[in-house]
Amino acid sequence: MLDGLNTYGLPVKYGIVGFFAGILGAFLSETLGFTSAGLSTYLSTPIAAAIGGAIGGWLRQRRGKES
Repeated sequence: MLDGLNTYGLPVKYGIVGFFAGILGAFLSETLGFTSAGLSTYLSTPIAAAIGGAIGGWLRQRRGKES
């Protein structure tokens, strides 16, 4: 999945995937009425998801995984 991002390394690949998943999660939670934080949700959630994805990719890379 997303093999074109493999050239940048797993932390970057997982960070990008996490960022877009965070945007989707913030949008869905706002749409479904789970939060009313507004703009702070749209800024902090994707950034936190990208950082978490990068850390997950780094840990996966340390274990010797390639994708």
